[in-house]
Amino acid sequence: MKITAICGWALPEEWFRQLVESYFPKATVKAHYPKNPESTEEAAELFASEPDWVIGYSLGSLWLLVHKNKIPPQTKIILMAPILAFPAERNLGGTTPLGKLNYQKKMLSSSKDYLISLKGFFDLSGIRLPENDLQQPYSREVLIRGLDFLETFSVSPQAAQDCVAITGLRDPLLDGKQLKKLIPHLTLVEKCDHSPHKLLSRLAEQYEKSITVAEGELKQGNPIQQT
Repeated sequence: MKITAICGWALPEEWFRQLVESYFPKATVKAHYPKNPESTEEAAELFASEPDWVIGYSLGSLWLLVHKNKIPPQTKIILMAPILAFPAERNLGGTTPLGKLNYQKKMLSSSKDYLISLKGFFDLSGIRLPENDLQQPYSREVLIRGLDFLETFSVSPQAAQDCVAITGLRDPLLDGKQLKKLIPHLTLVEKCDHSPHKLLSRLAEQYEKSITVAEGELKQGNPIQQT
């Protein structure tokens, strides 16, 4: 199975690739961080490889939904910590006020050491990055473009209709209960924050169950096929 994983804001590609691969060790995993989230060309180029799955996490989920028409029809779309609109003012499941988002952008633009603001965001999200990975951030311009994308873009709940969707009930950036009303098939994971670890764990469990069920149905069907 080929998996393309789209990173959340500021997450290093290699760190996220290894994380996804640890839950799906038999898959070939590639990870991508949208350098210019508004670019349709970037999306089209990425999906030219026609992966079996695309996993969009946080910012990556919104990016997948915005560029959904570029995803091959046979590719399964998985949204982890799905974002329909990030600012709380949009009333689409996001809990971050625009003022706080703009403050984050200001900190990135003006701070000499913007790693401090990145660490603050990761701590809030429940993401624990090794110190070496934190020392390899993207440029300020790329990070600010990501925040601009989160501030500006939104999609309707119907965009997630034919996607697998999963989020945590203790996510400080998303209101899981509100999202459940907007995306009825959304899976809510208890005692789970914005960190991708438990979301990937639940996703892997669901995948293994689906494989077991499929194998059972195939075994039951064999005698019929032989007669």
